[in-house]
Amino acid sequence: MSWLDEAIPVLRVIINDLGDTPTYSDGRLEQLLVVAAKLVHQDFKFDTYTISVSSSTITPDPVDDDAFLNFVVMRSACIVDEGMLRTKAHTAGIIARCGPAMLDTAGQLSGFKELILFGPCKAYAELKHQWLFSGNMTNIFRSIYGPFTSNTFSSGGVGFSLYREGYYS
Repeated sequence: MSWLDEAIPVLRVIINDLGDTPTYSDGRLEQLLVVAAKLVHQDFKFDTYTISVSSSTITPDPVDDDAFLNFVVMRSACIVDEGMLRTKAHTAGIIARCGPAMLDTAGQLSGFKELILFGPCKAYAELKHQWLFSGNMTNIFRSIYGPFTSNTFSSGGVGFSLYREGYYS
């Protein structure tokens, strides 16, 4: 089973692109997912995957990597929402009148801002934060404990203690 067989239906549900005549084709969603995978790869450094945007491939197939696929789908949904916000921003504030009829699109933009602030983009940011600070603890500990093994640092025979200098009590 290909990872796209899992990711495309989940993405369709999140962006509400269901029904008999969806807005996005499967090919377009595939492109979107591969671009999002490239961005996720840059954010998290998943070393196991090679991602080619030009050929729309990810090797090896990440079908069993739930964390990676969840990040890719959320990032894809965020990209869709950002694109819709840009589109709506171009038409926001247009008021057209023809006799007694009036078209006012000014109110639509605030709804899309809310979607960006509280929708998939925020969910992606929160998942990223949780993953970086709890899901991948090995790399965090390496960076914290790298050159130091205790709270005392000695360089050239001069001792320095964070406790002694009053930084910690």
